[in-house]
Amino acid sequence: MTTNIRLTTIGIALWAISSLALSGGSTPTTPASTAVPAAPNANYEVGSAAYDAGDYDKARRIWQPLAEKGDVRAQRGMGKMYEKGRGVDRDFAAALKWYRPAAEKGDAESQYRLAVGYAYGMGIKKDEATAAIWLQKAAANGQKRAQKSLAKAYEDGLFGLPRDPAQAKYWYDKANSGS
Repeated sequence: MTTNIRLTTIGIALWAISSLALSGGSTPTTPASTAVPAAPNANYEVGSAAYDAGDYDKARRIWQPLAEKGDVRAQRGMGKMYEKGRGVDRDFAAALKWYRPAAEKGDAESQYRLAVGYAYGMGIKKDEATAAIWLQKAAANGQKRAQKSLAKAYEDGLFGLPRDPAQAKYWYDKANSGS
């Protein structure tokens, strides 16, 4: 029972932090500098400006063709639209459909969002082992929330990971550093 309460609390906290960051809150995020860069395209920025201005339909019209052609940033943007229900019906499965190809190309934010989906069964069947894999990838690619979540997972033995104080310290230190 205590483990279920702890996991539920961690899940709610992860989701709240993620939602704050995705909605433009002040939670710091690290750009996916190790991700395969998207092809330079001014349209992505136009879509991003439309999204930020609340013109979600325009953002979707711009991003969707780019995302379908493999633009990582547009794929992440489409995932965010479906996750948050901005200009489309909120649909976690559709969000993960867009996050997955970006995550597979090394986009740390998309890797983290995919980890959260697997960890809590949001839009996909719950699978803690797969969540741990994506969480480790996102953390290794510099995603700060993933680093903190991974540290907590090692601290408490979550997601099938062993309790490992040394790994927990390593990831907490990494998350709190500027790198």
